[in-house]
Amino acid sequence: MEDEVKTKIWQRYEQARDHHQRMNMYQEVRRAHNFFEGNQWEGAKTGGEPLPVMNFIKPICKYQIGTVAMNDTAIIYSSMEDREEIRQACEALTRFAAAQWEKNKMDSKKWAVIKNACITGDHYVYCYDERQPSASVAVDLAPQLKVQLVDKDSLYLSDEQQPDLNMQEWIIIRERIPVAQARRAAQENGVPLEEVELITADEDLAAGDDTSQEVKTETGKCTSLLYMEKSADGVSFCRSVKSVIYQPMQSLPGMKHYPVAGMIWEEKHDSARGVSAVSRLIPNQIEVNKTLARRSISIKRYGYPTAVVDARKVQNPEALHKVGATVKVDNLAGNPISNIMSYMTPAPMSSDAAALMGELLNMSRELEGASDAATGQVDPTKTSGEAIKAARDQSAMPLNEQMSAYKQFVEDVAIIWMDLWKVYSGEGMALEFADDDGNTVQMYIPPEIMAALDVSVKIDISPVDPYSVLSREMALENALAQGHISFEEYVSVLDENSGVPKEKFKQLLERREALQQEMQQAQMMGQQALAMQASPLPETGGLPFGMV
Repeated sequence: MEDEVKTKIWQRYEQARDHHQRMNMYQEVRRAHNFFEGNQWEGAKTGGEPLPVMNFIKPICKYQIGTVAMNDTAIIYSSMEDREEIRQACEALTRFAAAQWEKNKMDSKKWAVIKNACITGDHYVYCYDERQPSASVAVDLAPQLKVQLVDKDSLYLSDEQQPDLNMQEWIIIRERIPVAQARRAAQENGVPLEEVELITADEDLAAGDDTSQEVKTETGKCTSLLYMEKSADGVSFCRSVKSVIYQPMQSLPGMKHYPVAGMIWEEKHDSARGVSAVSRLIPNQIEVNKTLARRSISIKRYGYPTAVVDARKVQNPEALHKVGATVKVDNLAGNPISNIMSYMTPAPMSSDAAALMGELLNMSRELEGASDAATGQVDPTKTSGEAIKAARDQSAMPLNEQMSAYKQFVEDVAIIWMDLWKVYSGEGMALEFADDDGNTVQMYIPPEIMAALDVSVKIDISPVDPYSVLSREMALENALAQGHISFEEYVSVLDENSGVPKEKFKQLLERREALQQEMQQAQMMGQQALAMQASPLPETGGLPFGMV
C-alpha cells in the first residue's frame, strides 16, 4: 500500500510534467526571462560575432511592474459578528498581520511576484507555519509564518484548465534540494534505513533544469515533491522523492484553502495559467534586433570608403589599414597614383529600415500603454503634480486588470494566513505587535475565540509613488494653511515616505511638550510656595511650631 502511494505521487508529477512539456512551458519561461534580461540572440548562429540588441521589452515591463507595485498594502480583518471579544480579536489580528507582512519581507516578495507574473504570466507563493501540527503547537503558541516564492514551472496542478486553485484535486510544488537534506529529514521522520538509502541524486532534465549550473556536492541534488491534497476535512501534505516518501502524510483539519496563492498577469481562456507581457512583445523585439543587425552589418561592409589597389604594383597593401604607414609602389614615376589605387564611394543606405525600426518601437510601447507620456517622462518643473498624477492615472487604466489581480493575490494570502492561524491555535494564539506609539504589545487569544472567528478580509491599497505622495502633502498643507487642522494633526497624518521631515517635526513637538510640562511644574511649585508664605502660622506660645 505504501509503495502504491509513493508511485502514485511520482506518477502524478510525471503526468503533469509531460503536460508542461507538451505546452512548451519550460521553453517559454526560459525564453521570456532571456528576452527580459537582454539575452535575445541565444541559439542564433552568428558565427561568433556579437550582434546588437535594442531591448525595449525591459523598460516596458519595468514601467508596468512599477505601476502595479507602487502601492502600500494593508490587510484588514473585520468581524462578521457583533461581539466585542471577536471585534477586539480582529483588531489584534489586523495589527499582527501588518507585523507579519514586515517580518516576512512581503514588500520585496510582492515585487518578485509582480515582476515574474509580468515576465512569465503567473507566479506563486507558498505559506506555511514552521511549527509541526503536533504537541509542539501546544507548547509554542506564537505563530511562525513563512512565505516561499514558487516559480510558474515549479507548480503542478491536477487540472491545468481550472483557474481556481482551491478547486484542484491536488497540487505539487517541485524543489531541488541536496540529497543529504532529504536523507536527514527522512531519518528525523522515522523512515527505515533501507528506504533512506534509496534517496539518491538525480538530474530530472525533463523538467527544464540546467543541472550543469548546480553547485556540486558529495551527494548531489534530487527532486523533492511537496504534495498537497484537499478534502472536506482539510488539507493533507507529504514530501516525496522518486522512490521514497521521506515526510509522511500529515493532515491539517479545518484548513479550508490550499496554502498557495498566485497572481496571474492576464487571464488565458480555458487555462489555469496566465499570459505574460513579454510573450506578445517577442516577435516585434526579434524584428527590431534583426533590422538593427542588418543595418549594423551593412554599415560595416558598405558604409565606409573601400580601397581598391593594383596588387602588382603595391608592395605592401596591408599598410593601407594602418594610420601613418608608408605605402610602397612600383614605378610611381611612370604611373600616376590614381592609376595604382582609388577608393569606392559608400553606397547610400535607404531610410526605410530605420523608419521601420522606429515605428516598431513606438507602436510596441504605445500598444502596451508605455509611451513617453504614460511612463512619466515629462518635466515636473513645468507641470503641476496633480496634472502629472491625473495623466499617469489615465495612462494606467489598461493595467487595472493587473492591479485587481494583485489585490486579489494579497487577499488570498490574508485568507491563507487566517486559515493557518485557526488551524494551529487549538491551544490558543499568542500575538506580539506594535501599537500606534511603537510600543510592543503582547496578547493572548483563547482557542474558543479563534474557533468562533468568522471574518471578512479587506485590502487597503494606497499609492506611494512620488506624485501621489506630493498630492497628499499639498492637500494637508492647504488644510493646515486654512486652519482646518492643527500642526500636531498635520504631522500625525504625514506619510512615512513623505518628503516633509516627519520625524524631525515629531521630535520638535516632543521637546515642545516636555518644555511646557516643565514650565507648568515650575509654575505650580511657585504657586505652592506663595500659598505657604501667605498662610498664617499656628499659635504655639508665640514661637514657631517645633522651636523651643
